[in-house]
This record gives sequence, C-alpha cells and structure tokens, in this order.
Amino acid sequence: MQAETRSRVFWMLGSQGAPAAATGRAARKTHLHWFKVSRCRLAWFVVLGTVLAFPPATPAARPLQTAVGAGSDFGTGDEGLFFSRVKAAGASAVRISLGWNGTAPRRPKDPTNPNDPAYDWHAIDWQVRLAVEKGLEPFLSVEAAPKWAQDERPLPFTPPDNLRGAVRPDPVAYGQFARAVAARYSGSVPGFPRVRLWRAWNEPNLSTFLLPQFSGRQALSPTLYRNMLNAFAAGVHAVHPDNVVVAGSPSPLGTRTSIVQAVAPLRFMRELLCMSAGRRPHPTCSQRSTFDVWGMQPYTSGGPTHQAQKPDDVSLGDVPDVHRLLNAAVRAGRVVSRRSVGLWVTEFSWDTRPPDLDPLIVPIRLQARWVAEALYRTWKEGVTFFTWLALRDNPYPFDPVQSGLYFRGGDSLTRDAPKPALAAFRFPFVAYRQRGGGASIWGRTPVEKRAQVTVEASSGGGWRQVARVTTDRYGIFSGRVSAASLRPRRLVASAALRRTAATYRQLVLGDSPTDYWTLDDAGGKVARNSAANRSGTYNGGPRRVLGALPGTLESAVALDGKNDTVSLGRLTSPKTVELWLRTDSTTEAAAFSNRNTISRYAFLGVVDGVRTRSFDTAGLSGRAWVTDGRWHHVVYTYDGLNGRIYIDGRLDASGAWTRFEGGAQAFLGYDATLKTHLRGSVDEVALYPYALTEAQIRRHFLASGRSASYPDQFEITGKGTYLRARLTAGGASSLPFSLTRTPDRYVKPV
Repeated sequence: MQAETRSRVFWMLGSQGAPAAATGRAARKTHLHWFKVSRCRLAWFVVLGTVLAFPPATPAARPLQTAVGAGSDFGTGDEGLFFSRVKAAGASAVRISLGWNGTAPRRPKDPTNPNDPAYDWHAIDWQVRLAVEKGLEPFLSVEAAPKWAQDERPLPFTPPDNLRGAVRPDPVAYGQFARAVAARYSGSVPGFPRVRLWRAWNEPNLSTFLLPQFSGRQALSPTLYRNMLNAFAAGVHAVHPDNVVVAGSPSPLGTRTSIVQAVAPLRFMRELLCMSAGRRPHPTCSQRSTFDVWGMQPYTSGGPTHQAQKPDDVSLGDVPDVHRLLNAAVRAGRVVSRRSVGLWVTEFSWDTRPPDLDPLIVPIRLQARWVAEALYRTWKEGVTFFTWLALRDNPYPFDPVQSGLYFRGGDSLTRDAPKPALAAFRFPFVAYRQRGGGASIWGRTPVEKRAQVTVEASSGGGWRQVARVTTDRYGIFSGRVSAASLRPRRLVASAALRRTAATYRQLVLGDSPTDYWTLDDAGGKVARNSAANRSGTYNGGPRRVLGALPGTLESAVALDGKNDTVSLGRLTSPKTVELWLRTDSTTEAAAFSNRNTISRYAFLGVVDGVRTRSFDTAGLSGRAWVTDGRWHHVVYTYDGLNGRIYIDGRLDASGAWTRFEGGAQAFLGYDATLKTHLRGSVDEVALYPYALTEAQIRRHFLASGRSASYPDQFEITGKGTYLRARLTAGGASSLPFSLTRTPDRYVKPV
C-alpha cells in the first residue's frame, strides 16, 4: 500500500453494517472485508519534591525510529518543503519508491553496472539527494518489474489490467538490478549519498503487485517471492554487507475475488519461512530466506489493540503473532542474516474525519490519540521502525486517501495545515491509569536523544508538574506517576485572567469599530451594539453558551444550523470583520455575511469542512483547520487592494483583487447566496471601516487570554484527568493524553 496517487479499490464482502466494538478475535462481529490497492533503563522521577526510582517498563532500551512515505505528489516546487516537514514531524527517515520498470525500461547489457546506458536514474537521484540534504535517511523500496523481466506465460488467474501486478519477475535480473542500484548509492560514487535501508518489493502477497498468487488452493507467491528476496539480498549485501534488507511488507488481509487475490499475510509468512502454524511454530521445509528485517503493514478496522477477524490476517493487535512467528523462524535457522533480525512497520495510517465526511472514518481527535498509542504498542511488541503512509491528504473527494499528517490546502504544500496527528506522531506520549491509583506513562521525544522531560497533569484549567524523567539515549522514557500526585487540585483564577473580558473589549473599542456585538444577551430578542445605536435581532431560538474569552462568565450565541440567525440590518461591506467562531460542522456556511442572492459583497465563514473562507468578488481560502470544535479568532481585512485572513492572531492567507463595494442585509450564521445556516457558536463580532493591521489583530487575540502556544492547540482536553510530557529545555510538548481509556470502535481501515 503505497502513498502514490494510483487508484485504490475497496471490496465489501458480506457487509452487515458497522460492527460492534470488540478486542478479541472470537468476539469480533466484523463482516466488512476491505482491500486497499495502490498505490530501559532506570528512570528517575521527581514527584512532589521526592525523588523516586521506577523500574523500566521493558527489559532493555531500544529505539523507535519513525519515517514518512514519499508519494508522487511533487512537481510544484515544494519538494524541499516536503522533506523539511517530514524531518520536522520527528521522522529521521523517508520511504521512497524506486520503480525498476521506470529505471530500466529496456534490458541492460551490463545489469550490475549502474552506468549501463539502459538505466535512467533521474527520477530517483534528486529524491535521494534532497532527502539526505534535509537530514533524512532514505529508505528505498525497489519494486515494479519491467516487461522484459517478466514471464508472461498464462496465469491461473488474470485480474483487470489496472490491477495487474508483475508476472513471475526474473529473480536473477532483480538481484542484478539490486546490485546496480546499491552500487550507485554505495557512498563511494561522487555526488551520490550512501543508502543503507532497502526493501525488496511491496505487498508481494497481493495480485496487484505480484502474480500469480494461487494455483487452486496452493499459494504460489511465497516461493516466487523467496527466490526474488534471496537474489535481492545477495545483490544489496554484495555492495555493503551492513546494508539492511527489509522483507515482506505483505498486505494485511487475504482475499480471493474475481478481480483481486491475496494470500493472507501470516500464511504468506509461514510458507515463505517454511514454518508451521500454531503457538509453537516449527520448520516444515529446508528452504531459507535472507533478510535483516521483517516488514509489516498492519492496517486495521479499529483502534491500536484491534485484531483482525480472520486468524491469518494482520491488524495492529496481531503484531505479537507476527513477532512470535518471526522469532521461531530465526531460532529454527530459516532466516539468514548477519545481524539481529528486526521487526518494522513499513506502512500504516488511519484516514480522518474531516476531511473525509464518512461517519465510519475515525474522528480527528480520536485519531491523534490512536497515533500515539499505535507507536507505543508496536514499540512495546518489538517494533523499532514505524512508517506513516503520507505527509499530506490526497485531494478530497476525488481520492479516498485522507490519512496525511497535514490537511491538504491545495496544490501547494504551503497552504497545508497540520492535523493533531502531527503532534502525536512527532512526540508520542501515552498514560494509563493503574490499579490502586497512579498511572503508567511512556513517550518518545522528537529529538531522539537523551533529554530531560517534565510530565504534567491537567488541574483546574491549568497544568502542574507531577514528575520529571531523563530519557534513554533514544529519547524514550517510561515509568509510573503516583496516585498522590494525580489528585485534583483547584487553581484560583488570577486577577489578570479575571480582567480578560474588560481588557479585550477596551482594545476593540479603542480601535474604533463601526459596530460591536458582544452577544452577551443571547437568548433574548435584541443583540445590543456596543459601538453604535444599531442593534441586531435574534431569530429562531439561539441559545446562550459560555463565550470565547477564557476564565470569564461572558456568553456567546449558539446557532442550530437550521433557522437560527442574528439579523444585523442592512450593512455596507466592512473593511474588517473580526469575530470568534466555534464549530465542528462540515457544511459550508457563513459566520458573517452581507452577500446578496447574486454573490456580491462580503462573506466570512467556513468551506470544505476545514478552512475559513472570505468572499467579496474574489474568494480567499485560509489554510488553518477551524472546524475542530474549539474557539478561533477569525479576522478578514480588505485595504482596497489586498484581502487577508488571520486565524488566532496570525496571517493565514492573502490575495489581491478589486471588490464590488456596496451593501445588503447582513446576518450572523446565514448567507443569502448559499442559503445555508451555520451550526456553531459566534462571539465578539466587530466591524471596522478600515483594515486592522496584523499588530492590532495580534494584540486583540493575546488580550483574550488565549495562547498561541503549541501544546494543546487543538483543545484535545475535555473532562477528566489528562497528562502530557514536555521537554524541560526548549518547551516542545506532546498532546494531552486522557487517563480515561477509549473503547475500541469500528472504523474504515482507509
């Protein structure tokens, strides 16, 4: 399953709707079968002034290296930014697909020589060089055989052309090509960096990548792949014996339909390694396989503990079964390697809602929690390398893959906005309540080296230190936090926080708005205007809710998305619209609008379920995710030439145009062009006859008492106790992690 923009096909066989959540295979009620086709050391804590020693959670320190897959979404000039963002995501490696068919479209005369004129390396050279330049280790996946290296004899099963994998690739030719490419990136050729990490094929148990898979009931692909793997390993190791060869990476589910076939991954692994089934696998043949790491791609239709329905399929909860079989094969001598054989996740992800609107896609806050848990639970089972599928979402709704660490803001990466999952992937941290009180914790810092970490607990709307720990040399830490340190403590609001509302409103009024509706009178009929003798009218049944200014009892108006509005009368388009917005609705709707029915004049609202949008002749879309259910300070300005959108005190988007000037009936929560209503809350709406400066906007935002800091920018915290980890030096922080366990639930695997 690649991050590339090839087609993906899903098969639902015997679906009976969303199954009930369960964690054991026997309890699984899932009948949805899917197929995606592509593309420690002793820790010291300081707790309440007392130094406590905790035993390590695992028998020995080991790393957790992370990587992100590089797809084919290049060509916009953002390639450097792509690799920089992978690095900033806490990853130290990037997986790059190397197509054998594109590199060697015709048969070379000297196949082990990378300088043979039949080879065309330009598509891969720049990616490898740029990855290294940006501080990332390239992880090359060599796949997709050219026609001249395939055996086109008749097949027992022939899929459609667009789902047809390589047919019986020549193992000798594959091994020769592996030696050529390893020689090119051996580190001894001027201008070409060293590559150590090599993967032999992708999903060789799937007919979309390798044919044939079956003949009757007999699985053919394990033997076919073993021959390819051994030849590949010989070629790569001949250049550098310490090169790392990754085998396997099977698709996670077995299937046999009229258009696709796949040998179930554990069956594929057993037959490749000549091992029996059962809790105590033993050798069944004398064949051996040469590799250094077994790769797996344990996509799941549930959370981090979810097990596959069928015993030979592999989801996240089945990683122990994979590791048990691998260890048995190593002990039995079925694996040839110069090193301790490792276990990696070579691809994984969950899609998110938003931007995918399917109700069975994982909600975005839950996905952030699951990402941290997936990293922890796979590491706990022995995984030392974890690859996330993609950096950014593919275009929605035209492509089904919405599993990036960034929302896609358009063709250019510069318009992308981070998801909460980015923070969880960069600085994974988990905490679980234990019997008798207290909590066990685990985390990995983004720096992946020895460092001091402060563990904090949520308390009365703030955070307080409950522990301090020194990580191991890989940046990993674990231990326990005492029950006493987790007892809730009430924090008294400071005088400065109590002055928040007065300070914010003084600044707004000091900048001379023409209109200012604080909306504290929601629930009545009249929306009082604090800047002019021009009141608004509440229509429908809007409710009064706690407002955007934290630590105060000021209120806001909540609109139902059906018929609630605030009518403001006829207004000329302002040069600045400033307001606070809170919504998780995916419907395109206005927070403020004085547009008429032919789309003239001003609109400020949300678009595509993610971003802000302003409209006043030209449309301008923001980048930041604002439909996340938290309060955002949203400002639109127009200075006669340039329009700008600011989110939470920072410039989010800008553009130049000449707008239609004029006026029409204005509303909060309704737009006459779209004829849609907003489901969400609006607060502190101010209109100005001039464009506020960025400095003014930022002063207003900071006067609200809200912070632009990183740790909880998505307001992950809710009721209950949360813990988070923070680098003592530098301040980088994990997302908050609730001590309330979330039950497993069914979600679509992609």
